[in-house]
Amino acid sequence: MTLPRISFPSGSRRGSALVLVFWCLILLSIAIVGLVEMVELSVEHTTSHDLQVQARALAESGVALGTYPQILKDDPLLLQQVAPGRSFKVNIQSEGARLNLNYILETGHRDVLMNLFTRWGLTLDEANHVIDCLTDWISPTGLRSLNGAVAADYAAAGLPQRPSGKPFVSLDEVSLVMGFELVEKAKPDWQDSFTLWSSGPLNVNEAPAALIAAVFDLDDSRVDPMVNARNGKDGIAGTADDVPIQSMNQLQADLGLSQLQMQTLGNMVSLSDPYRRVESVGQAGQCQVKVSVVTQINATPPQYLLWSEQ
Repeated sequence: MTLPRISFPSGSRRGSALVLVFWCLILLSIAIVGLVEMVELSVEHTTSHDLQVQARALAESGVALGTYPQILKDDPLLLQQVAPGRSFKVNIQSEGARLNLNYILETGHRDVLMNLFTRWGLTLDEANHVIDCLTDWISPTGLRSLNGAVAADYAAAGLPQRPSGKPFVSLDEVSLVMGFELVEKAKPDWQDSFTLWSSGPLNVNEAPAALIAAVFDLDDSRVDPMVNARNGKDGIAGTADDVPIQSMNQLQADLGLSQLQMQTLGNMVSLSDPYRRVESVGQAGQCQVKVSVVTQINATPPQYLLWSEQ
């Protein structure tokens, strides 16, 4: 028995083929559009990556210039446009122009922190609490200060961190100390006033008036004239026209300090510091990379105590 043949009209066959062609064209179009989008994304990613690499290279070039021992912060070489849309800008500071937190705690100069924190708006009780907690964090004994906190207090508060019993290794670690949120709330940019990488004493030839005033517990009006004279006509510390303080006797006379103040706080200040902070921003197109380093001047080979990128 044979099955009957079923035939389709030729027009129907042509119509089906035409529909199939249309579907193929649609699928091909979708594939092409997807491929184009993938290529565009790849090109954009490659371009962004290339700009990032160029910006980092420019920033590192600025770091190389900024760490040169004899260069001053007002040298025109520190601001360069090397090509259209390609530039770097370098800022140099003495690391000693910031208060060394480890040094203050280890030498027992809590009054300096008390002066600073209360100037920032903390009450006496709040400042005492924060300072005792800072002291307890680095204390190897594990004993609690009057207003401080030890490991058991962090556990009771449900906090995962514990005091290290060692000097701070980063300013981010300082933020982990119980009660330090009071400082962060009062002074969000508190890190600009502190360091862990200077030789210790505050460099009065580059430090801002507010930090010098905090060390000696003076009104800013007592310190401003000395700082203005020290900074020269351009009003910027660390530039060619500076008139630096030459001796501790001059510092004492300029600030009107007593002999007792100098004996008590003399080890909290210095006239220079061997460590330098260099912040270099490289720009390529719309891409910026900031490299910050702290290095010892004239060290051979160069040693970086801090290297960070943003």
